[in-house]
Amino acid sequence: MDINSLVNILNNGGTAIIPTDTVYGLVGDATNEKVIKKVFLIKQRENTKPLLILISNFDMLKKYVKNISPLELEIINKFWPGPLTIIFQNKKNLSDILTANKNEIAIRMPNDERLLDLINKLDKPIIATSANIAHKKTITSIDLLEDNIKNNVNYIYDSGFLEDNPSTIIKVIDNKVIIVRDGIMSKDIKNYFGLI
Repeated sequence: MDINSLVNILNNGGTAIIPTDTVYGLVGDATNEKVIKKVFLIKQRENTKPLLILISNFDMLKKYVKNISPLELEIINKFWPGPLTIIFQNKKNLSDILTANKNEIAIRMPNDERLLDLINKLDKPIIATSANIAHKKTITSIDLLEDNIKNNVNYIYDSGFLEDNPSTIIKVIDNKVIIVRDGIMSKDIKNYFGLI
């Protein structure tokens, strides 16, 4: 994966299909509203469904979320980087289109050196959504990409077959951990917090 080329593409409003630590992702600059709209369009995703963002460090996290609770901090220290998405209180300094006008924002710090390097060099968060048309199966191989996704992005990196391992999504409500979507980390979260 040519990180420098990818940084250049994303900085100029482009989109890409790249492997993440879960599945193949459709990625773009999360601070660019035109790109956010483009991702919704390419994926044919309802604008009522928010997109998640990937970050590379704690300072970047603090820029976009408010009121990180002690429990959220404990979860971050224990499980990040990794395939765990956390829904935080939104600081509202990214486009409302990204978050579907919600007061929350879903964020993950991926456990993938190339992705972290990309986000660090870009110095801003990236949108990351599975590279499939909305409501269809996640993409585990570039061969499975649909034409209207393949033909509307600026860069595709083929990393071979990936396991279908979507991230677990959690949220802290009233100092309790709630699993919003089951995923690869669900068992670890349940074990750690005695949710089984």
